[in-house]
Amino acid sequence: MQAMILILFVIFLALGVPVAMSMGLTAFLYMFLYMDISAVAVTQQMIASVNKFPLLAIPFFMLSGAYMEHGGISKRIVRFCNALAGGLPGGMAIVMVIASVIFAAMTGSGVATCAAVGGIMFPIMKREGYNEDHTCALQSISGILGPLIPPSILLVLYGVCVNVSVSKLLIGGLLPGLVMALLFIVVALIQCKKDGMTRKGSFSWKELGSSFVHAIGALMVPIIILGGIYSGFCTATEAAALAALYSLIVGLFVYREMTIKQALKITLEQMKSMGGLSIIVAAAGAYAWVMTREQIPQAIGATLISLSDSKFVFMLLTAILVLFVGCFMDATPSVILLGPILAPVAAQYGVNEIHFGIFLVTGVLIGLATPPVGANLFAVSQMTGRPMQRFIPRIVPYLVIAVIGLILIGLVPGISTLLPGLLK
Repeated sequence: MQAMILILFVIFLALGVPVAMSMGLTAFLYMFLYMDISAVAVTQQMIASVNKFPLLAIPFFMLSGAYMEHGGISKRIVRFCNALAGGLPGGMAIVMVIASVIFAAMTGSGVATCAAVGGIMFPIMKREGYNEDHTCALQSISGILGPLIPPSILLVLYGVCVNVSVSKLLIGGLLPGLVMALLFIVVALIQCKKDGMTRKGSFSWKELGSSFVHAIGALMVPIIILGGIYSGFCTATEAAALAALYSLIVGLFVYREMTIKQALKITLEQMKSMGGLSIIVAAAGAYAWVMTREQIPQAIGATLISLSDSKFVFMLLTAILVLFVGCFMDATPSVILLGPILAPVAAQYGVNEIHFGIFLVTGVLIGLATPPVGANLFAVSQMTGRPMQRFIPRIVPYLVIAVIGLILIGLVPGISTLLPGLLK
């Protein structure tokens, strides 16, 4: 009967029922058919799932990113990155990745990173002769850095769902994100060389200094978030609140490219987005509670261990699973669904909880740039007007290197656990 909770969920998804409703309906139906428990208990679990202090970090991170996105930040970051690396052969491709890394450290969103950086970089790279399809592919894959490099909404969700330290997860995502970015830069340079791109422009200390001064307001956001958490001065939630307040002040009074009316509109939009996310979290909480009551994670763990007691085999199977799920399901429900199932199994194999969380989230994020439902692909296609089928072939080398990066993160736990281990 335990398999029914998974079968019911798959049936609802196949019928086109939204993910949140599929999880909620599955929990209620399974409880009604196979468990002698009042429906009130499931409702209580749904309420308890969203009544958690660390979840407050998500709306604050969303607000911070939205304020900075509409406050004139994107063009200042791109100018700074261009001064840093734009004069190198294939330099604009490097600029796109570095700008995505910096913007990721403010928004925590893959689609927002694609839109903010790609909206500026695509016309520039097109004008400079870069292959348009390669540019779209590079921006699509660079967008997966958004939810990995802190602040990361997905890592916050994973920490809350699995009851793991959110602060350690956020800090732990930094090195894996930088490793991925470095791998993307290597592939980008190889692709640019094949396209015949040569060095354009020259490095200027004056331009670097000027662009840095103009971008310092934006660059302070990741310092506030990571510095606050790493120093022990504040929790992840408190750091998110400080970042949101700082971003609002910078957008309104420093760069002055956002009005109070725009700020209120942005706040309302983010509140609506958080409302939808809360529904998913509540439904996932009920679904995970029913699975835990029925000891489904333990059953899955026992089955896997009977096949192989190697944690490397388990990590390989997990990678295959999350890559497959990521092709057909958005990152947020994937993390909320897979986290509570696989984390207890990983514990049975002795895998570090921080390491596994970052490994799982990284695997899910690759799905943002894979067809048929990759959110980044749709965002870039809509923004640039290029059909997805035109640039999907150019993204294949990046997907290959992303999978290699995922395997590297899985085989070397220190990449994920080094910085969290230094936290006070």
